[in-house]
Amino acid sequence: MVNSGESTKETIDRLDILLIEDNPADARLTRELLAESGALSFDLVHVSRLEDGIAQLAHRNFAVILLDLTLPDASGLETVIRLRQAHFAAPLIVLSGLADEASAIAALKSGAQEYLVKGQGDGHLISRAIRYAIERRRVEAQLIEAKEAAEAASRAKSEFLANMSHELRTPLNAIIGFAEILQMQTMGALGHPSYAGYVRDIHTSGVHLLNIINDILDLSKIEIGHRELRAVPVDIAVVVAASVRFFTERAANSGVELVVDMSATLPQLLADEQMVKQILLNLLSNAIKFTPQGGRISVSAGIERDGRIFLSVSDTGIGIAPADIARAFEPFVQIDSALNRKYPGTGLGLPLVKSMIELHGGALSVTSREQAGTTMTLHFPAQRTLEAAASETGSQKVPG
Repeated sequence: MVNSGESTKETIDRLDILLIEDNPADARLTRELLAESGALSFDLVHVSRLEDGIAQLAHRNFAVILLDLTLPDASGLETVIRLRQAHFAAPLIVLSGLADEASAIAALKSGAQEYLVKGQGDGHLISRAIRYAIERRRVEAQLIEAKEAAEAASRAKSEFLANMSHELRTPLNAIIGFAEILQMQTMGALGHPSYAGYVRDIHTSGVHLLNIINDILDLSKIEIGHRELRAVPVDIAVVVAASVRFFTERAANSGVELVVDMSATLPQLLADEQMVKQILLNLLSNAIKFTPQGGRISVSAGIERDGRIFLSVSDTGIGIAPADIARAFEPFVQIDSALNRKYPGTGLGLPLVKSMIELHGGALSVTSREQAGTTMTLHFPAQRTLEAAASETGSQKVPG
């Protein structure tokens, strides 16, 4: 059943409209209102059942769907949901006899572009709603396309970085290995004393570069979903002690006091132990880097009221401006991006921390004040808290 509206002054293509309405009088009125308004050039197809409408959509592209919420084979929001589950691109306008705001909002949330009440308005109102719905759906499709393109580009970048990191690690491991042999002078003396210094620099630079590559590889694996958790019961006290011990000398050389303050009895955590240690090492490295001489760094852990284990690193360093906190967690971003910046780094540490805690289903919170310090707290999900208590530990101070 096809009906044409009058020609319009507006430059708009002829529209195929699907009307799903079981009341013949309402269907006829809708057709007549659209034709009398003269605002659209259209072909209208009318069906009285939802299944018949879905069948029409399967073999014809419609510009818009006008849907009644009370049909012989569906009623209420079910009509909108079933139609959207059929995955058709046409925008959907509900024509209902119910002037109820809650129903209107529910229909819009379920996928309708507009909600019109029968008898409240004329053909111009319906025509405007059709034009606006079509335009909104067009913009929405463009946004989805742009989002998908950006995600595809991000995946391609991550896959490239992962593959390239693997390729770089093989020759770099060889460089580091041979530098170690030369340092030990396994095959005999190097000769000139300066050579020993050169070899030491080669080894140090190689290890540093390998660490950067490993960070890139870890971040890329997480982004493309190739990094998996190896969850085991973790004694937080043991991990904290090992991580702090790793930075004891560096903190002392920087004139920074390093303190551990933990609950005496802390349950074990079901987590990837290597990942938790890597998170803590990154946070401690950042804290030491940005805390001036005479400052203080505190590592704490405990249980929140909802049963979640938290792990926190606080410092009295330079802090982060509120506007820069979000940027600090973007890969390869440096807050101070000048070539002669005071604090070196790749900008991968904090993005890795965020990605790894989220891989555990947890969250990272940040509080910071410029020139006053920063506190970064990991919140692990309550379901990762195990019943068995870890070894007892109290507050301890690591000389700095």
